[in-house]
Amino acid sequence: MIWVDGRIVPDQALTISVLDRTFEHGLGLFETLRTWQGSAPLLDRHLARLTKSAKELGLPLEPSALPDRAAVARLLEANGHGGDAALRLTLSGGLSDALGSMLWMRSAPLPPPMIAGPGAVVDFGSWWVDPTDLLLRHKTLNYWRRRSAYQSARERGFDEILSVSAGLNLWEGSRTNLFLVVGDELVTPALDGPIVPGIMRSLVLELAESLALRTREVTTLEPNELPEAREVFLTNSVRGLIPVARIGDLAWDVPGPRTVRLKNLLSEWLTEGGTRP
Repeated sequence: MIWVDGRIVPDQALTISVLDRTFEHGLGLFETLRTWQGSAPLLDRHLARLTKSAKELGLPLEPSALPDRAAVARLLEANGHGGDAALRLTLSGGLSDALGSMLWMRSAPLPPPMIAGPGAVVDFGSWWVDPTDLLLRHKTLNYWRRRSAYQSARERGFDEILSVSAGLNLWEGSRTNLFLVVGDELVTPALDGPIVPGIMRSLVLELAESLALRTREVTTLEPNELPEAREVFLTNSVRGLIPVARIGDLAWDVPGPRTVRLKNLLSEWLTEGGTRP
């Protein structure tokens, strides 16, 4: 069952015109998130990002087409999820800049863990990006390059891969944002670079203050700066906070103390419905 246009309907009830720009040119957006204790505390943030991207990329999206937390609850019940679940919202490209898009939401069991051990083993150097490519800043349906980079890394025994631009600047994972703990600072690539403005990324930056961690968003982050990090971790809206055990020849003991404290704070915030400061 899926949610679309305020209704819960069978999957096959969804119909999209063959003239939709999703089929014509691969246009469209998506959001992935999950529930904690049956609630989706990050839903509003994901909807805001989806709305912003649709406006910037010229995709029609009516505010009345967006689901709310009640819609999430109805969908989970209809699909018989006894515990928490993953959610995906998909927005088609529409017939034009002004009309014809379709937005729907589906649910699925939570995916298996992204990493097998206590920390992720991460690669870099084979997924090159152009910092001027504006599409890298949005969750577009044109996902082939990210998917290909991730699958290639997995086939070579890595858990994730970081994007690199000319000058050997590191930016983000194929489906994660990157963080370094350097001294008493939490360092992450800035949003004016070729990265997705991750929802979990923004939440980590908000909560870091309560742990006396200063935050610094940088416009360059080269591999030779990685040894300065005491800890490294990745963030993702479904996976949460993922400790990094190794990047290239560099290794860290995982999970580090700041990573643990941030992860615990995130867990409290999320399981209590996003009500904690």
